Formats: sequence, structure tokens, C-alpha cells
Amino acid sequence: MIDQTDAGSIARVEGFPFVHRDVVRFADVDAMGHVNNAVFLTWMEAARTHFMLQRGLARGVDALGMILARAEVDFRSPVRFGEDIQVGVRPSRLGNKSFELAYEVRAGDRLAAEGTSVLVAYDYAGQESMALPERWRDALQVRA
Repeated sequence: MIDQTDAGSIARVEGFPFVHRDVVRFADVDAMGHVNNAVFLTWMEAARTHFMLQRGLARGVDALGMILARAEVDFRSPVRFGEDIQVGVRPSRLGNKSFELAYEVRAGDRLAAEGTSVLVAYDYAGQESMALPERWRDALQVRA
């Protein structure tokens, strides 16, 4: 796994300042010979987690302080075993207690999927949603 931010080298997804790279494993492929639909959500989750850590929204995966409320994927083209994939992540909306991330999954130069997720700031001790902390708002500024 390689993460790159604001870099112009191998991992480039136009319009996405953060890119997470991976490779399609044998376990990702279904009986039809292409990546199973559920794997796309796993790739987005990995990209989202690395994005959050890179932006300083958490010090580790045990301290993310948020829950996934919604995930959506639009599949554009099949992906096969051995292909290199890039998952671009960018903030697309900020609310009072939630925010949305947009994703683009590419296999080489080919668009494989687009997606979004909505995450809610969550106080696990109090078992309730909470307002987005100001430092999160700063880290998640939607950039043009």
C-alpha cells in the first residue's frame, strides 16, 4: 500500500489530493473472473482510513471518533486480478455533525468506480452523535 498526497508521480487521480494505492489480490476476484462488488467498499474504507490518519483526524484506527452512516458505489468497469488500483479521496460536503467523502477508483487509466460515504462524528462514551470538532472542519475543508 502506498499513499500519496499532492504528488505528481505514479499515483495520480485528477481532482483528488489524496490517493491510496493497492493491487488486486486473488481473494478479491469472484467466480466470474473480476473483482467482487464488495471489495470496492473495502478499498474505499482503506483509502478513507489512511486519508483520516494523514489529515490528522485520528492518531490511530482505534481513535477515529466517527461512524459510517452511508456508502454508495457506482460501478463503471470491471477490474481483474493483478491490476494496480488507485483510490482518490476528497471531502465533498461538511455538515454540522457529518461530512461526506467522494471517491474515484481507477485501474490504470480506466475509471472503475465512483463512490461517496457519509461519516458522522460520534462520542462513543456518550453513545451519541456530536458536532464536528473545529480541527476536523479545518482538516476537511472542501477544496475547489
